[in-house]
Amino acid sequence: MRLAVVDVERNKFVALEDYELITVFTPLQIAEQLRLIADQSPILQEQRWLDIRVSVSNQFFTLVPETLFDPAHQEDYLRLHSNLDPQQHVILYNRTFGLDAVNIFAIDGVLYRMAQSLFPERPVRFTHQTSALIKSLLHQSDRKAGRTMHLYVERNYVTVLVIDENGLQFCNVFHYLSPEDFIYFVIFVMQEQKMNPEQETITAWGDITPDSSLFNILKKYIRQVRFGKRPTDVGYSYKFDDLFEHRYFELFSLHFCE
Repeated sequence: MRLAVVDVERNKFVALEDYELITVFTPLQIAEQLRLIADQSPILQEQRWLDIRVSVSNQFFTLVPETLFDPAHQEDYLRLHSNLDPQQHVILYNRTFGLDAVNIFAIDGVLYRMAQSLFPERPVRFTHQTSALIKSLLHQSDRKAGRTMHLYVERNYVTVLVIDENGLQFCNVFHYLSPEDFIYFVIFVMQEQKMNPEQETITAWGDITPDSSLFNILKKYIRQVRFGKRPTDVGYSYKFDDLFEHRYFELFSLHFCE
């Protein structure tokens, strides 16, 4: 669970908090932890924020072309590949600007209500993490470089995105349990997208380090692997200087989700 604050007058990130929840297994437990964190965190206790954005990370999402999107059928779109529980999930959507698509996603109701209860006098805007990643990557990618693959790595999940001169070509979130699972999904997408592991460059962000087993197995199968940089067009406090530049990309990218 990660929190960040942007000073909009200076266009600069000025604070960041990162909480690792070790012994949580259900949405209710996560909501309870969020309440406990809120009791201690000055960021969550503050009620005068100009804007509050919440990013949801899960596999319950789908992208639909905007010309085909009908809000009355958002649950139908999502049900095509997600096992939803109407009693448990809240279905939301946001337009992914620059993509002419709508991202439909679900969040556990107990988390949705808890996040809103923390700021009773302010609207809370929810977005799916993939929307923030897509927006930021389209914003800063060099489209002239041809087809490129981007990985956002989390514990047991990896988001794989492929972008070319025409925009986003692929986006999906895969669940992995081992480095072998991880590299299988990467190679699988490369084959489907007709990308050559000997020639392509993969850019990685997130919870992956140069000495990790995930990075080592990437280097074994992919000739060129590099770490990404922080989003541009926004500043960062000197307090962030000791952080890897490829960390917290999903959090910083929320800044571009208007």
